[in-house]
Amino acid sequence: MKEIFRKAVPVLEKLEQAGFEAYFVGGSVRDVILGRDVADIDIATSAFPEEVKQIFTRTFDTGIEHGTVSVLEAGEIYEITTFRTEGTYADFRRPDEVTFIRSLEKDLERRDFTMNAIAMGLDGRFIDPFGGQEDMKKKQIRAVGKPWERFHEDALRMMRGVRFVSQLQFQLEADTYAAMQQNRALLANIAVERIAVELVKLMKGQAVKEGLKLLAELDMLPFLPGFQEKAPAVEALQNWHLEDLQEETVIWFVLVLALEPENVTSFLRAWKLPNKLIRDVAKAMKKAEKTVWSDYELFETGIETVRLIDYGHYVRTGKSQWKDLQARFLALPIQSRNDVQASGNDVMTWTNKTGGPWLKELLARLDQAIIEGDIANNPEEIKGWVKHVIN
Repeated sequence: MKEIFRKAVPVLEKLEQAGFEAYFVGGSVRDVILGRDVADIDIATSAFPEEVKQIFTRTFDTGIEHGTVSVLEAGEIYEITTFRTEGTYADFRRPDEVTFIRSLEKDLERRDFTMNAIAMGLDGRFIDPFGGQEDMKKKQIRAVGKPWERFHEDALRMMRGVRFVSQLQFQLEADTYAAMQQNRALLANIAVERIAVELVKLMKGQAVKEGLKLLAELDMLPFLPGFQEKAPAVEALQNWHLEDLQEETVIWFVLVLALEPENVTSFLRAWKLPNKLIRDVAKAMKKAEKTVWSDYELFETGIETVRLIDYGHYVRTGKSQWKDLQARFLALPIQSRNDVQASGNDVMTWTNKTGGPWLKELLARLDQAIIEGDIANNPEEIKGWVKHVIN
């Protein structure tokens, strides 16, 4: 048993000693079977939330309306969720009601795909009522029960299915594929932030090109902001070097390069992304085609933006100048305005002038003069240069 599970054993033991069932469930069990790294674990139990709270000393009502209680055990926080069934999904996102139950199998029955509907007990035994292990051997993603019902319960499951194709290098089972194609319009009911999470995970996958191909095949693109009528661009993107995309900023920069939206900022805002990410991508797009850099351009642009732009070139062409550009940047006499041995206040003192547009322009000229070696970066030389330029 992996260490992450061993540390959680006392939690399951306490639940069992109190007379309840308790199991590891979901993605962590799937990843153990597949021999993948396990980042976190989920615990499911027949104990109802109030019963869980009576068993453990330190608890937190993190999602008690859905049956989830967090407990502090041996310095770790674990989320424990009661077995449950779910009512209708009027909005295709959230159940209208949740009913707590004592049956593990009924709980597993409500999950999205068979590979995620497996439980593991303290003895390491797998409880797999829907054939998830067999599906994993076949490298196929199959919905639990009737796929049409699973996708009407939560339409995001369709994006998750495509994401799993990319992550696991599996294929969609035929009925699951057909149900996705038939119900794709339900994605219009899903919050864009949830879709963005799945899209980023898809782009990080080893089979990202197959994932992108599936999005087009299943006609899901019209339900992704800014992807409407972009099937040719998505097809072309599959020929780019998409290996090992891990940083979100890089992923969104690559998508913007491929899709060429009319307004980059508007496209990114439609996905409700963080403001810093939007600014970083928009800044890089202004010089996205640049391949020849002067020393001052490297300084003015900033090394992180240069790295992003160079990565974009690599993804499109397979060619990178990063090592050379990084070495050149590190060899510059200054890497930022903060490195200059004179401030704007110094310049105003030396010139007896108040601030204004002239100051910003002069400081930029000063930076360039230092970068290009016209003057040394010390206060006396800078003061002389400033007085000479002003006069």
